[in-house]
Amino acid sequence: MNIIKKFTGLLSLILLLFLFDSVLSYAQGRVSYRELASRNQQQNIYFDFFTLPGDSENSVQFVTTFRVDYNFLPFKKTDRPERNRQFFSPLGLSMEVFKALEKKKPDDRIEVEGLESVSRAAWRDTAFAESYEQTQSNKSFISGKMNVELAPGLYNYMLQLNPGEDTRERTSRARQIEVNSYGEQKTGDVLLIESVNTVDGEEHLKLMNFAKNVYYGKDFYALVHLPGSESNSSYNLSINKLEINKDDTTRLQQIYSSQISGNDMRNNVKPAIRENGNEISLVLKKQGSAHNYALVKIPNSTFPNSIYRIAVTQEGQARPAAQSVFRSLWIEMPTSLLNLEVATNMLEFIVSKDEIKRIKSGSQAEREQKFREFWESKDPTPNTEYNELMAEYYRRIDYAYEHFTTINNIGYESDQGEIYIKYGPPKNIERKFPTGEPAVEIWTYDNRQFVFRATSGFGDFRLVSRQ
Repeated sequence: MNIIKKFTGLLSLILLLFLFDSVLSYAQGRVSYRELASRNQQQNIYFDFFTLPGDSENSVQFVTTFRVDYNFLPFKKTDRPERNRQFFSPLGLSMEVFKALEKKKPDDRIEVEGLESVSRAAWRDTAFAESYEQTQSNKSFISGKMNVELAPGLYNYMLQLNPGEDTRERTSRARQIEVNSYGEQKTGDVLLIESVNTVDGEEHLKLMNFAKNVYYGKDFYALVHLPGSESNSSYNLSINKLEINKDDTTRLQQIYSSQISGNDMRNNVKPAIRENGNEISLVLKKQGSAHNYALVKIPNSTFPNSIYRIAVTQEGQARPAAQSVFRSLWIEMPTSLLNLEVATNMLEFIVSKDEIKRIKSGSQAEREQKFREFWESKDPTPNTEYNELMAEYYRRIDYAYEHFTTINNIGYESDQGEIYIKYGPPKNIERKFPTGEPAVEIWTYDNRQFVFRATSGFGDFRLVSRQ
């Protein structure tokens, strides 16, 4: 079994997401929207570590794939801007692997000084952005891979990061891995796959490359290595929602199970990793007497936003043939949804005070249930977990906070903020500057118009007319 231990320092960012159990569980208690907004900083570097079959039966490929969001990178404006290349940011990463002398406990400090370096890998590329707004985005990112060939054994390794043109390397703490040959593995790996395509008769599996995260509300695939399996073996797949308690994960409930069918099996294949721009893929190459895998589609669009354990078990066996933990991640989750009380209070723009009082009564579980039922009754796609209407409503609150907040008003409490939350972005905005009078801003929608007049020199506008 491949053991890839948890790591801290730079790479500990990927563990932060496992601290939250569900969309409404963060910071429950009395907290303001502004406090949530200051905390709502998602990670922007993602690393995955796994192994693949090596070039020989006695070797293993140790692979790291990574994604770095644009809002982490230090961009500079180009001297000769081209289309889609107004800004640029070089990025370099390297990995060095050392032969370990002794096995360490998870909390022990791991050193590499004086150890024999057995392998190195490096990667370098440049991220380009077409606008300043894109340089601040976590939807745009640059990704890549590094892999080294290792004989079975015990190793220490380190990563180094060079963002921008800074020559100073940011080094992660040394970590330890233990790898066995594929013929000696007892428990297989589970790799998360974003999409599957067939090219020239070969399956190309686009890796999620998201640090054991998957996109909330979207289905994905699991590529499961089944060590020691026979072509006629029968397997079951189960997914359990987990509850995180400090360093322990406790099985909470099984939310999905299925039998792996013959169509899911990929027998006698050898995955080969490929990098094409921002896309990191595995190509399943047929090879006699190679390795057996299962490729299973996971209906994640029906799962709540939480943490899960996926396990594949051979019929008649108690020990899983393969297992892994993954987390559904909502990119740019609206700030209000980080706290149930804040999310409920923000309903004030569309429901009565009595309805808010009703939702806020009872125990924590009862309040959450009533909140979910409120939005479920308005869900335009009730067969999926993702509620587009709820997400849009709370995104408008975030927009109002970011664009209409002044030294005098919080954005969502301003007249412009309230209109934006209720009706969304206007079809047209016209600003006028009457002689000797305050500025006027006119918002036009399909069937209505709102007129706002400036009340200060700091961006405050008051609603003075609606048609």
